[in-house]
Amino acid sequence: MATKTTPQRSGGTGPRPSSNGHGGAQRMTVAPPKGRVRLPELAIGLFVMVTFALGAVLWHLSSVDQSPALAIAADVERGETITAADVRVVYVASDDVLATLGEGQMSQVVGRVALVDLPAGTLVTRGLVADAVAIEVGDGVAGLSLEPGQYPALGLAPGDLVNVVRSADDAAGGEGDSVIARNATVFAVEDLASDRKLVSVMTSEADAEAVASVAGSGSLRLVLVSP
Repeated sequence: MATKTTPQRSGGTGPRPSSNGHGGAQRMTVAPPKGRVRLPELAIGLFVMVTFALGAVLWHLSSVDQSPALAIAADVERGETITAADVRVVYVASDDVLATLGEGQMSQVVGRVALVDLPAGTLVTRGLVADAVAIEVGDGVAGLSLEPGQYPALGLAPGDLVNVVRSADDAAGGEGDSVIARNATVFAVEDLASDRKLVSVMTSEADAEAVASVAGSGSLRLVLVSP
């Protein structure tokens, strides 16, 4: 009697052969999706960082004592008289090495003359301003209309000290230059056409008369000297 053998199913986990004799389809492994950036959490973290940074800056500023100081509010040119509208109050570190003028010292600035060009924002110190020139008893003021070359190329401003020199071509006797007035103070400067300048100088009454007597000769020169 013939014995019938029943094939056993394989308990393996390998792929089953297909009916056409080829191997079964391979299983595809799909990687889990990567974690997405959560925008709300990122925004909160950024906000916290900015808040802490701003707090640190404010704390540092509050820990530094500040004092009021006078600063130039609008550009002031050399030789101009400073007005109240040209000055404002700012706050600077109290340990600033500059000898700044405080809010209560406005009178030491307004009405005085700028010794140099003062751009807006410049902290005012005593060395930047000087008293306006005033005519005293025994003084005289003479006006000179000068061409380029008869005054310093750097220009002149009220308060400058100059020597008034008569050139050799017109000097008495024709022997060298002669100084008519020494340490004369520039009283006012006015720009004219073609770079000419009208300069008023203040000196003693006698010297002022001597300057005025030859002012129209065209032979006068101004020499800028140190105070």
